[in-house]
Amino acid sequence: MAFPLLAVIAAYAAGGSIVPHAAGGLIVSGAGGYIAGTYMSTAAITTFLAGSVTVAGSVVAAFTGTASALIGSTGVLGTGIGASGVTGTLASVGLVKTTPIIVPIAIVSALLALIFGGYCWFRLRRRLKSVKPGTELMFTKTEAKMIEYAIKRVAKKSGS
Repeated sequence: MAFPLLAVIAAYAAGGSIVPHAAGGLIVSGAGGYIAGTYMSTAAITTFLAGSVTVAGSVVAAFTGTASALIGSTGVLGTGIGASGVTGTLASVGLVKTTPIIVPIAIVSALLALIFGGYCWFRLRRRLKSVKPGTELMFTKTEAKMIEYAIKRVAKKSGS
């Protein structure tokens, strides 16, 4: 069964939300109940997420490398030795003496969120791969929201 991306995006844009289906898989539900033509089987979701997660992983890797190089540091223990990035430049001019505490807290928080999100995607993909052909997986609401997020990202990129 093909992945009904256009029907799902249209139904979602009309105010629907992706929910677990009673027979397994996912479907878009609106004010009047399930929306016809928006059922997504486990096999279709597995195929869709295989491509989406690869792209998302490379974007995250590129962003984290760029962000850490851009922010930089004031050097070893804030002494200015080995200073780099924007923070190092500001410290060498005398505008910043040390890195504000919010910077490492924000970076650690962002990394923890990325790790947790990655773990959730990994767990979902492992569940999808363990399903035998011809059977449907019963999704949780959290998994439905994760797949809904992936579909919204693809819709936004495709301009739909």
